[in-house]
Amino acid sequence: MVWRRDRYWDPYDIMREIQEEIDAIFRDFMKGPRIWSYREPGESIAISESWREPFVDIFDRGDRFVITVELPGVRKEDIKLRVTEDTVYIEAQIRREKELEEEGAIRIERYYSGYRRVIRLPEEVIPEKAKARYNNGVLEIELPKKAPKKPEGKGFEVKIE
Repeated sequence: MVWRRDRYWDPYDIMREIQEEIDAIFRDFMKGPRIWSYREPGESIAISESWREPFVDIFDRGDRFVITVELPGVRKEDIKLRVTEDTVYIEAQIRREKELEEEGAIRIERYYSGYRRVIRLPEEVIPEKAKARYNNGVLEIELPKKAPKKPEGKGFEVKIE
């Protein structure tokens, strides 16, 4: 007697169907537009480009915001910084080009990458008074507030006579 799988219920059929659906979702996801670069195995691309969001720390110093941005591998000349009253736009590019000569053939490899980040600020700032410093892969931005809020304290304690 031959046992046919389609005549009997197999509890693993459901798990196989779920796995196939999950695989299809990931295949569709990888085909769509992405912020980062992705190469299929065996695919050769002469120019590779990918963008990442840099790590950011934002500090409220009362009268100003101080933002530190990690941009490793970036030269100061390759950083674009734009500030509006409520937003900071950061873009930094990393470019590497290498030429190799092997047995008469020349191979040129290019790598373009970088960082992009848009930061919405909780209060308005004065863009024309913004200051920025870049040192050892860390960009520090100082943004004076337009109308600094006074700290909400408990008030002053009054001694009763």
